[in-house]
Amino acid sequence: MVLMKHLVVDISAHGFGHVAQTAAVLNALPEIDQLTIRTRAANEKTLRERFHRPFRLLEADLDKGMIMHDALTVDVEATMDWYRDLDAAAMLGIPNVGLCSLNWADIFLSYCQNEKGSAEIHNQMIHAYQQCDLFLQPTPCMPMEFIPMRKAIAPVAQVGQKRPLQSLVKKDAARFVLVGVGGVALDGFPLHQWPRKKNVYWIWPDTVLQKATKRPDFLAQSSLEQHMSYIDLLASCDLVITKTGYGTQTEAVVNQVPAICINRPDWPEHDYLQEWHNEHGQVLFCDWSDLVSTIVGNGNSLLECEWNKPLVFPSGAQEAADILQRDYLS
Repeated sequence: MVLMKHLVVDISAHGFGHVAQTAAVLNALPEIDQLTIRTRAANEKTLRERFHRPFRLLEADLDKGMIMHDALTVDVEATMDWYRDLDAAAMLGIPNVGLCSLNWADIFLSYCQNEKGSAEIHNQMIHAYQQCDLFLQPTPCMPMEFIPMRKAIAPVAQVGQKRPLQSLVKKDAARFVLVGVGGVALDGFPLHQWPRKKNVYWIWPDTVLQKATKRPDFLAQSSLEQHMSYIDLLASCDLVITKTGYGTQTEAVVNQVPAICINRPDWPEHDYLQEWHNEHGQVLFCDWSDLVSTIVGNGNSLLECEWNKPLVFPSGAQEAADILQRDYLS
């Protein structure tokens, strides 16, 4: 008698990059008898677009990672309140595998080490990570030397299909810039100061444009996603504006799209992502306060630059899938 394998996948709700990493791995698995996904990282429509197989969805707020004021700023006080209420799960003897380019123990300590009770919480987090049967680290990643069963793998990112967007605006010379700052909202884009560039169209999240004065060069992301998936949209653009974060930075590199990246120097993952992106991609880093001046001063050169870096193959998803299939699902 062959027992059915039930794979339960818990995805951090701290940004959309966690969905992107996990989806790439699960899509590379040859088959899954039964799949349950527990997350609040994205709505069901988005999840079913990313995960190319049937699954049962449980909308569960399983972890907070770090509670955010916005896409760039951690709310330390609220984070401490949540972790004080966290109980350890019962040890059921079920094999467990972690997958992430970061770890919350190091990030928690970076922000909360001076808060009362943080040492105990940090020790609990370290202990939990050390219970993993295996922890897969997609490149680029934090070192995580305290996890004994860690294994680095190649980048995990989706490759999109480049499609001509010019027909959507009926201008053959049109260039397109995707503004994507990840799964956590960022308020206060300086839209009133946003530059106008000849034949350049800016693609925004719908929520940002709700507060903006209408401009013919501002396009809603949803209007283009009627014609293609998000990853195809990113691959088809001439430039992406993003913040420090694994998902969009790696997707920009593997799809060979130049980027302007907003610095997050207090985010512990920042230096590792910046070093890798500089080595493998065409990117300019800037502070949030300098975003508009960076676009004005350097936007044209990035829009017109020729990609001069070797192609990066995101084979990490297949590596991870092979390990899961061989060691846990066969």
